[in-house]
Amino acid sequence: MTHPSPTSGPPAPTSPDLPARPAPPALPGLLGRLLPPAGPGRILVAVSLLNSLGLGLYAAGSAVYFVRSVGLSSTQVGLGLSVAGLLGLVAGLPVGRLADRLGPRRVAIGMALATAGPLACAVWTRNFWQFLAIVVLLGVFESGWIVANEAMIARVMAGADRVRISAYLRAVFNVGLTLGALAAGVALAVGTRTAYLTLIWAYLGTSVLAAALYIGLPAVPGTVPAPAGVRSRRALRDWPYLAVAQHANLTTIGDTLLALALPLWVVSATAAPAGLAAWLLAINTVLVACLQVRAARPADTLAGATRLQERALAALAVTCVLAGISGTVPRWPAVALLVASVVALTAGEMWGQGARWALRFDLAPADAQGEYGAAFRLGLLLPRAVAPVLVTALTSHWRLGGWLALAGVFVVGIGLNRPVIGWAVRTRPAPGSDHAQAPAAAEVPA
Repeated sequence: MTHPSPTSGPPAPTSPDLPARPAPPALPGLLGRLLPPAGPGRILVAVSLLNSLGLGLYAAGSAVYFVRSVGLSSTQVGLGLSVAGLLGLVAGLPVGRLADRLGPRRVAIGMALATAGPLACAVWTRNFWQFLAIVVLLGVFESGWIVANEAMIARVMAGADRVRISAYLRAVFNVGLTLGALAAGVALAVGTRTAYLTLIWAYLGTSVLAAALYIGLPAVPGTVPAPAGVRSRRALRDWPYLAVAQHANLTTIGDTLLALALPLWVVSATAAPAGLAAWLLAINTVLVACLQVRAARPADTLAGATRLQERALAALAVTCVLAGISGTVPRWPAVALLVASVVALTAGEMWGQGARWALRFDLAPADAQGEYGAAFRLGLLLPRAVAPVLVTALTSHWRLGGWLALAGVFVVGIGLNRPVIGWAVRTRPAPGSDHAQAPAAAEVPA
């Protein structure tokens, strides 16, 4: 199976849930390369852009608002956001089941609108407990929105089109997040309570507009609940699937390397100028926005996703080696090594995303994409909880040796990759059985 060209119409029908329809006309030139064909995919891209713009505005300024205007400490804000993030991942499970039963569009609209409640309450926050309640609710609704949106992709797209549209969404999301963060810089420069509140109201507005855009998507129905005997082995009891989720999310440690380990390393352990840390993040953002769709194309089968994940882990291992060596050389060689390391990191990040999308969709039962998608996101718990402590401790205390130890983690991941994915493939229901989502075991390369 191959990806359709970004400028060509999708096959008809795009999903078993939707009736056949003629392919839309292709977009000309550059616009055709930046946007998917007309139809559900383009609406989902518009939703992603609105959401990321609002989130970029809010995320870049909300912490400053809660510290400077509300009077909370940085520690309180950090603790609250950590709790909200973890609870949001767990809360995705019931939302995923709801999306399966009621239909993902209805639940996605509900989650997008629900974010307006805690955002509106944020303007009246006066103490830590009010802040905690607000960010926890917001984290739950944001996570539920992601789960329902992925379930929507699974229902209106088919096969490799799911990975392809997910790549478009991520590229656009990075662009919107960056633009939102840059715009938030204006409010932060002004530094008044009114300026901070503008960021919160902007996120509320983009969420409501995104909910309205969902109305243009097909109203796919909910699925029939699985029989009790099947349901007892659903997502949280599907150990092979959970193992794949945990292993696949190993590549998300790259996010921590980029946002935390590399900036600290640049300023504390290398001869490179301190300002390079910001440029490394900019390089990553531009590369993801330009190349994510192309980078995800090999994940059009489970075999392709398996190979792509190994490539991602190898790229992250190279990242660690290059970053570690940069602390042992003079200024300009250090700059060159750090730039090369972030290019390798970005490649690993993009390849890892493509592989995760394919594994998340293709190994999940067709009637439980919401629930399984939420379970797959639980694989983020360990990297998010452990990675910040792990990478900072290793690189700050062991220096080059710490970076090489991190590289070793990714090398071990390469060795585990095919056994873990093969286990999941072998335990999928046989083709033709009820509630089956059955890739052939042969699709995973030996």
